[in-house]
Amino acid sequence: MATNASRPNVLLVCCDHLRADNLGCNGHPAILTPQIDKLAAAGVNFRGAMSESPVCVPARRILMTGMSSYGVNMHDYHDTQEFPEGPKLAEVLTRAGYQTFASGKLHVYPQRNRIGFEDVQLNEEGRRLSGLKTDDYEAYLSDHGYGHLAFTHGLGNNQYGVRVSPVPEPFTSTHWTAEKAMEFLERRDPTRPFFLYASFDKPHPPITPPAEYWDMYRDVPMPAPVYGAWADKKLPAQMRALRDCNNWEAIRNHPLGFQPSLRGFAAMITHIDSMLGCLLGQIREQGELDNTWVLLTSDHGDMLFDHGGFAKSNFFRGSSNVPFLVCPPKRWRQEHGRPAGRVDETTPVGLMDIMPTILDAAGLEMPKSVEGQSLVPLLKQEGAPFRPYSCGRCGPACAVTDGRTMYHWFADDGIELLFDLQRDPRELHDLSEDPASRGRLEENRARLVEWMARHGDPLVQGGRMPRMEKDWHFEVGSSRNNWNNRGRH
Repeated sequence: MATNASRPNVLLVCCDHLRADNLGCNGHPAILTPQIDKLAAAGVNFRGAMSESPVCVPARRILMTGMSSYGVNMHDYHDTQEFPEGPKLAEVLTRAGYQTFASGKLHVYPQRNRIGFEDVQLNEEGRRLSGLKTDDYEAYLSDHGYGHLAFTHGLGNNQYGVRVSPVPEPFTSTHWTAEKAMEFLERRDPTRPFFLYASFDKPHPPITPPAEYWDMYRDVPMPAPVYGAWADKKLPAQMRALRDCNNWEAIRNHPLGFQPSLRGFAAMITHIDSMLGCLLGQIREQGELDNTWVLLTSDHGDMLFDHGGFAKSNFFRGSSNVPFLVCPPKRWRQEHGRPAGRVDETTPVGLMDIMPTILDAAGLEMPKSVEGQSLVPLLKQEGAPFRPYSCGRCGPACAVTDGRTMYHWFADDGIELLFDLQRDPRELHDLSEDPASRGRLEENRARLVEWMARHGDPLVQGGRMPRMEKDWHFEVGSSRNNWNNRGRH
């Protein structure tokens, strides 16, 4: 029987590089995600969610503070920038009496900064900064005789291509993250509500699914990447640089180019889904599922070769459109008479809305620093007031969306793109030069300029958007290394 009826528990699940359309509940025809699909069927699926700065470090700061990229003083990848901004989600919940625990990836600095969690079992994916000797996952592998094998797949942390995991499935980071979360549930204080953050580092490359899951997808054809004609005419420099890093011209026609990587991603996603099923089962066996809010999201997506794109850090759908599922407890749905399984296609939610939603669900006061909005009113009443649009910035890539239209501006080369997301969700047809769309273009450009100017962004001067000079070192071409390979240790 549940013991925390006076205040709900919270399970927040975060993946890395998981794009929204890679889930069965969001229409993927091949990837199996039955556990995640059940969550969607029991809650609300916000399909228009955008990561406001779609690269690991700033996205996770936004998630943990409810602030914009300006609020956390970061809109690009800086993994040695300290994290004084706050208050943070776990800090607020801990002070309110919650037992707080995180397993998996935090990606903060210093690396042992618990950002308010009472305890953390940490996976830093091989990063060792500022004196960190080992993280908890690597220590676990070493204790069980697998420390020397963990990185012998030969792939880098941002490299495509598939290698079967060199460690058995029970010793993969996905299994370990879920296992540590379940151990917390077994050992928790039953007199306190819990806040559990399960942060999977997959399907982020390296693409190393366990053999059992790779075998599921070995011969399954994946939908081909899409390619808009605009990419031949108005290719942003950021995308061109990533093409160079990843040998685009070689990989696009190679038989081992796209399909194996897409299948490997699928295998890792289904692996996460299976472990999430175990984690939810643990909560159910403790009698707490009917009193637990479950939220699932990702820090960002992955272009996965759409429009010839790789990785993330721009606002095309593959990179910035993240899963965003909010599943209230059964008793909450019964109390408020809300049906399950609702799909919200257009509300422009973002990662900064996670913290206020959780605090609102827990009945806690909102810190003044929070810029996001609680989604609880939208759960209670479809069409409840919400901000009309969301903005984002990641390096030179800037964007604004109202859930129906997406406007992109690349500050380094002055490229503008405009897409009608309802008619063209894969962003195949650029409308920025269409006279019939000029009004929408100017409206969204003005929204973005106002947002950036309000935060004192130097990319906007006098209400205008001058080009920002950035050297992408194209002369280096594919010889640059953004892979971060490791060997035995």
